[in-house]
Amino acid sequence: MKILKSKIKLFFLSLLPAFILLSCENDTTDVGADLIPGKLEGRNTFVDLVAYNVYNNDTIRADYNTLGSGLIGVYEDNTFGKSKASFAIQVRLSVSDEIKGKIQKVDSVILSINPPFNASSYKERKIVLNPASSSGIDTIKYVKKYTLASFLGKSGNAMAVDVNRINTFLKSTSSKFYSSETIDIGDKLGTAVLGDSLTSISVRTSEGTVITEPTTAGYRIKLDPDYFKEHFFGKKGSADISDNSRFIQYFKGIKIHPIDENSKFMFNFPVNKMTLVAYYKYKENPSDSYTTATYSFSMNSAYNSVVGEYNFYHRNSASSQFMEQMNNPDKQNGESVLFLQGMGGPSIHIKLNDSQLEAIRDSIQNHNWAITGAKLKFYLTENVSSKPDYIYGYNYTQKKFLPDLTYYSAIAGYFFNPKYDFDSNPQYYTLNITKQIKDIVEKNKPNDEILVEMGNFISRSTNSNQYLGYTRTTRAYEPFRLTFYGNKNSGDKKLRLEILYTKN
Repeated sequence: MKILKSKIKLFFLSLLPAFILLSCENDTTDVGADLIPGKLEGRNTFVDLVAYNVYNNDTIRADYNTLGSGLIGVYEDNTFGKSKASFAIQVRLSVSDEIKGKIQKVDSVILSINPPFNASSYKERKIVLNPASSSGIDTIKYVKKYTLASFLGKSGNAMAVDVNRINTFLKSTSSKFYSSETIDIGDKLGTAVLGDSLTSISVRTSEGTVITEPTTAGYRIKLDPDYFKEHFFGKKGSADISDNSRFIQYFKGIKIHPIDENSKFMFNFPVNKMTLVAYYKYKENPSDSYTTATYSFSMNSAYNSVVGEYNFYHRNSASSQFMEQMNNPDKQNGESVLFLQGMGGPSIHIKLNDSQLEAIRDSIQNHNWAITGAKLKFYLTENVSSKPDYIYGYNYTQKKFLPDLTYYSAIAGYFFNPKYDFDSNPQYYTLNITKQIKDIVEKNKPNDEILVEMGNFISRSTNSNQYLGYTRTTRAYEPFRLTFYGNKNSGDKKLRLEILYTKN
C-alpha cells in the first residue's frame, strides 16, 4: 500500500507545470555523454532523439472498418501539394418504408450530409416574413450559419460537387478497400455548390412563439426526382428491388466527388448521419387524389459498405524539401523539419537516444532520481489556421499501444495525447509518455521506436478508454497537414524528450 501511495504521489507531481518545477532550481541540464551526476540539481532534463518522415505511398485502408467518417474536398498548398478526396457508399432498401400505391409521382430526393460544426460559432440573420399588422406581432425567419468543425481551407470558398450512381460493386462491410481504389461512376444524379459553413433555419414570432423548429445544420443536395421515378419507383414489383441482395447488385451505390480541381477546401462528416430520402405522392387509381409519403433509403446501417478515394496528384506541386524527405529520409541523423498529414500522407518515426536513456537509468539507480513526467512536444513551424484536435503515436517496434494511453486514464487531467488548446494556441502538440520512459529506465524494457500520425485512436464508445486497436484511428479521414520543428535544430522548439524528475 505504501508503494502504491508513493507512485500516486509521484504521478501527481508529474502533473505540475514545468515552470513550477523549474522554480525550485534554475539549473536545466541536457543529458549527454558529459553527464555529471553532481550537476543534476534541476527538475527537468532532455533526451535527444532522431526523427524522420515515413512515406506511406499516399495510400491507406479506407473502407467500412476504418472510416467512421467520410471525407470530401480539394485542397492545395505549396508544401504538401494538392489532394482530392471523394466518398462512395452503398445504398440499400429502406428498413421500414415501402413503395406505396400503383401510381407514384416523385417530388424531390434529398441527400443530406451533416458535418460536425461549432455550435457556439455562428452568424445569424433575421428576415421579417410577415410585418406586424394590427396585432403588433411579426413573423421572423432566423438563418444561422455555423462554422465547420473539421475543415481545411480558407473561409469564403465554395465547392461544386457531383453525386453519381456508381458501377463498382462495393461487396460487403468486411471487404478491404484502399484509398487508391478507383470507383467507376455512372449516371449523374445531382450536383450542388457547398459553402464553407452550414445553415440552419427556424421561424418564430416576435413574441417568441415557435412556428418551425430549427432545421438540422448540414448540406442538403437535391438529386434528380425523375431519375428515381424511372429507376426505382417505376421498378416496383421487379426482381431488382425485391430484396437487398439483388438491389445492391442493381443499384450499387453513390459517389460524392468534387468537380472543380482548383484549391477549395476539405471537410469530413459522420457516415452514420447521412440520409437519402425520396418525397413522393401516390394513389391507387388515376381518379384518386394523391397522398404524400416518404421513402428513406438505408445509408448508415451496419450493412452498407463504404470507401474513401484519395488522389494526391503525384505530389507534383509539393515543395522540394517535402519530396526530398519523402524519397530520401535521413534515418541516421533525423530532420530539421518534419511533415505530418492525414489521409495517406506521411508519418513521423522517432528513436530515442539509447546512451542518454542509460544515463537517466544510472541517475535513478545511483543518484536518487524519481521520474515524475516525460513528454514529447511537437512545435509547429507556422501558426496555420486549420489544425486538427489531436496527433497520436504508438509502439512501432512491437505494433501496439504505448502504455500511457490507458495506464493513467483514471487520473483526471492526465491524457496521453491532450487535445490541442485552441483558446491559448500554444503552437505545439504534446504526447505524454511517462509510463513508457519509466518502463525503459526503471524496468529495463526495450527502447522501442515510436510512430506518430495525424488524428486520434477510436474508442468503443464516447468517453470510453477501451480502444479498438492501435490501427483503428481517425487518420484515414483527417484532412489536415502540419509541419513541425525536427531534432536537427537548436533552441526550445527542437524536438526532444523532456523528462521531469525529483531528487532526494
